[in-house]
Amino acid sequence: MVKRQHKIMCLVLCLMLAVSTVFVGAVSASAATGDTVYVRVNNGWSNVNCYMWTDGVGSNATWPGKAMTKVEDGVYSYTLDKDYTSVIFNNGSDQTDDLAYQGHGKIYDLSKKTWSDYAGAPSQDATAQRPTSATTATTATTATTPSGEGTTVYLNNEAGWATPVAYMWNSNSDSNGSWPGVKMTNIGGNIYQYTASKSYAKCIFSNSGQSQTADLTAKDGYVYNNKTNQWSVYDTSPLQVKEFTADPASNIYTGTDVQLSATAANKNGAAVSYKFSVTNAQGGTSTLSDFSSAKSVTWTPTVAGEYTITFDFKDTDGNTNNRTMTLEVKDDSAIVKPIIKSVTPANLNLIKVNSTATVTVKAGGGKTGTNLLFYKYVVTDPNGAQNTPYYTLNNIYTFVPTMKGEYKVNVYVQGSDNSTINKTYTYTAADDVTEPTTVVVPTTAPQPTTVQPTTVKPTTAPQPATKPQPTTSPVQPTTAVQPTTAPERLRGDVNGDGAVTVLDSTYLQKSLVNISGVPSLDQLDLAICDLDGDGVISIKDATIIQTIVVNMK
Repeated sequence: MVKRQHKIMCLVLCLMLAVSTVFVGAVSASAATGDTVYVRVNNGWSNVNCYMWTDGVGSNATWPGKAMTKVEDGVYSYTLDKDYTSVIFNNGSDQTDDLAYQGHGKIYDLSKKTWSDYAGAPSQDATAQRPTSATTATTATTATTPSGEGTTVYLNNEAGWATPVAYMWNSNSDSNGSWPGVKMTNIGGNIYQYTASKSYAKCIFSNSGQSQTADLTAKDGYVYNNKTNQWSVYDTSPLQVKEFTADPASNIYTGTDVQLSATAANKNGAAVSYKFSVTNAQGGTSTLSDFSSAKSVTWTPTVAGEYTITFDFKDTDGNTNNRTMTLEVKDDSAIVKPIIKSVTPANLNLIKVNSTATVTVKAGGGKTGTNLLFYKYVVTDPNGAQNTPYYTLNNIYTFVPTMKGEYKVNVYVQGSDNSTINKTYTYTAADDVTEPTTVVVPTTAPQPTTVQPTTVKPTTAPQPATKPQPTTSPVQPTTAVQPTTAPERLRGDVNGDGAVTVLDSTYLQKSLVNISGVPSLDQLDLAICDLDGDGVISIKDATIIQTIVVNMK
């Protein structure tokens, strides 16, 4: 039942209809489809709804109305889909009085109980083109999913299946029914919908068991095209969100660089602006990048915890939209396995031909044994030639690209227990290179990460098994290749033979006691021999070399 007070009794209304009509005309503005009304929430409401109506005509929705779109901290908007004269702002339980609609661009302050002009409202002059439909933002997980239900998936039936069905599961004993699954509902055109009773990690679409897809990760709020075999965000608003991503999206640790990216498009070609923000578990929100044409931003979290990334979109037609993503940031202070947090320059960046390219690695973990991390860099040039790599303690590597084209740098990080991780980064060498735009790196924002499901595909379901990923490493070239640059000398390689062995410890000890046949202490390279970083070469450095050798065996 609608929770609003009707202050005019039916009999009085009949008697005073003409008077009340004049009165309303004096205190309210003419509402029009496409107008936007705002509310300033400063009373702790977490959910903000807008209920609008015209007496005797109808309302914008059943009570409590339409969910409003967050514009900025404490400000929410709603764009009218029809003409209305009255409005109530509410959170589903608490509400304002019945308010006369004040017109486009007006904002109501809940604390002051007053209307005023909202400075951030788009102009709405006579010549301006208004949106053709409501612009209330939708989210990937809730925009098209019925309240209180589980995973919702969509199928764009471009392949022309007669009976699209959806089979969903988490494990052998946890599925949405027997194969081939549940018949999907046609919601218009080629689009079919299925909403499960709970959340599922995997799904298969098929034509009643025939012409089935591969095993798919069930993407809530997304649509799968059975002709192109691609997922995309299901969005019917004038401002359509195409994608929103985080890289990496899982296994994020403090100090890790996370690339947040988004793409949206207006059906009429209007320009789109993007805003990125992050909210921690305590509700504190930081803007990473305010509305601009920039489609990505780099964020480096410094505190472990769970965070919500918000992607906001708006266009020059006045339409808005948003998406959210939850990420978990972990603390790497005690992790044993090495991790790569970032590599500079970023993947796919340009490097300059015949100029030194510097690769800087930020790694973590490796909290075992000597707590040392070792680095190796395999550079493959456009012709497929590779350098001869060595492990080193240096997290910085330089090389000179001698030709234009694509260079691949495979970065290896190894802990003292021989646990190893590697990632490949691709750079394009060109004659002219423009410095990349400075990325926004907040100093206080927390980092988000979406944990991938750990469930496995049922082994008994009558569908094809997912193709396993190859377990073998790529075949290395059989021909010898000259290194792109001279190998860097290893820290601890006191005798300069290209490897760190027990001989280096002995060599260093002889120098310390001035035994003939080896260089004196003042002739040794401090950068190579000072393993503990105290600025002097001592017996402690010889002991560290012995420890390194033991752990490398």
